[in-house]
Amino acid sequence: MNKSNLVVLGFLNRKPMYGYEIIQFAKMKGLDVWAGIKMPSIYKALQRLETKKCISGKKVVEGNNPPRKVFTITKTGIQHFREILKYFLASKSELNVDFWMAISFMGNGITKKLFLQLLDERIDKISIHIKHHKEECNFPEKEKKKIPFYIQILMEMGEEMHKAEKRNLIKLRNAILKPENEYVFLDSVS
Repeated sequence: MNKSNLVVLGFLNRKPMYGYEIIQFAKMKGLDVWAGIKMPSIYKALQRLETKKCISGKKVVEGNNPPRKVFTITKTGIQHFREILKYFLASKSELNVDFWMAISFMGNGITKKLFLQLLDERIDKISIHIKHHKEECNFPEKEKKKIPFYIQILMEMGEEMHKAEKRNLIKLRNAILKPENEYVFLDSVS
């Protein structure tokens, strides 16, 4: 599955946009930095998705400006978006970036039940990592001194990152259960 497709369809799932506007939003959200989305790949995704009939483009002229192509997501595109979204949310990848990027586009893209299921699976996975880390990295003090300082720091960082992610996943799960947050899920869309 292609992250650039997720970005393009995710933005167009919110509203019709032109290519440059999508790129500006992607830069504003820092997707080029934290999610590794290259800006030229967004233009390629626009072309690819238009060819696959996932989006449609219409030239629009505003004032004396040259025409721009405004893209709209199609029914096929909405289905494809939901598949990509589910893929990245269900990903067993250790790359947490992909999971969190998918969350940034989840609005009206997934049911509450499925999202809670995927979230619980991720919480379980992180819990197993934390337990494994405690078991595998609990060295006696004498042995710990043999481990280079930079490796010790990396090991501590890994454990802290897993604990921070688990805390945030639980925080997200608790927020999902609040009635005022129902509007973001497919179940609530009429």
